[in-house]
Amino acid sequence: MKLKQRPEDFRVEEISRLEPGETGEFALYRLEKSGIGTPEALRVVRRDWRLDPRAIAFAGLKDRHGITGQTVSIRRGPKTNYAGRGFKLNYLGRAERPAGRGTLLGNRFRIVVRDLSTEEAARVAQRALAAERDGFPDYYDDQRFGSLRGTGGRFIAKALFAGDAEEALRLAIASPSHEDRSRTKRRRKLLRERWGDFAGLAKALDASVERRICERVAAGASFAEAYRMLDRPLREIHLAAYQAHLFNECLRRAVGLWRALRGLDEGGGPRHSGVDGPYPFYEGDPAELRDRVFPLASAEAPPDPLLDLVLEEEGVSRGQLEGFRKGSRHAVAVPGDIEAAAPAPDELNRGRLSLALSFRLKPGSYATMLVKRCTYDL
Repeated sequence: MKLKQRPEDFRVEEISRLEPGETGEFALYRLEKSGIGTPEALRVVRRDWRLDPRAIAFAGLKDRHGITGQTVSIRRGPKTNYAGRGFKLNYLGRAERPAGRGTLLGNRFRIVVRDLSTEEAARVAQRALAAERDGFPDYYDDQRFGSLRGTGGRFIAKALFAGDAEEALRLAIASPSHEDRSRTKRRRKLLRERWGDFAGLAKALDASVERRICERVAAGASFAEAYRMLDRPLREIHLAAYQAHLFNECLRRAVGLWRALRGLDEGGGPRHSGVDGPYPFYEGDPAELRDRVFPLASAEAPPDPLLDLVLEEEGVSRGQLEGFRKGSRHAVAVPGDIEAAAPAPDELNRGRLSLALSFRLKPGSYATMLVKRCTYDL
């Protein structure tokens, strides 16, 4: 089984409630991209248009690997388009409110699964159609954990909670990954190799926020002050990754309890590996899981037995979770409008089949998690 062999194998289009018009303080744009993340693309636009970071808003992050479309708003933004490397921003009109999570209705997906046998294609299609009835565990998937790249699985936010701002900064800017672009990789590798020699790094690095950070630390700034020099959206991503991990830990335990109550091996059953750890699944009717809602970890989160257990095991108190957004998330996601096309000869893998799946998901749910549920044993 193979996914994303070419960008057009993974398409996602945001369903927004914002309708562009002729008036309003906020300019609306359609961001279409491939091979680049949402924050990275908008950082380029912000730099070239000299925008205040607070002027740009969007409803959610979109996968860098595929072809994605989403709505972006810029407060008092220009009536013009922008073309960058791997993305384009097209002006749509104006609106009275900015883009945000409250303006997102959902996402439509079309995903091509490749390199399948006849039996495998039938199994994937059957599981996908069953998901419209039974749903699947609504884990945060690997895309949420991009800030773990190169860190060896260490969460930047957890280092901050432990009071180790130097470690948090080092993980954030000196952790090269094979997925980094070449310039970023070289910069992070140099930072890793010469960490501590901040005066020397300030001279050796190219023009970047990392060089400014090294200059400030060399001049006597604390590591906490230096960390706060990172873009606020990036720091929010660090928090969001750890909050997502805490939710996933709760859901893993809930799925384990579901199996235990049915006399099944609590740690067994279908599962898929992931950046954040294994993703165990249930099979059939999720019963009580269908209506289960977990509070997201935050300073204001209400008591919840599983969340309380996870926080205790992580060694984190609610009081340390200042800055985490209050909210909740369902344990189960139920896709809509699922269609499984007839298997077709796979032009990229001779003698094998490809299968196209189309479906709609609520905001925040991951199409790749549905695919994992359908292909965990392939």
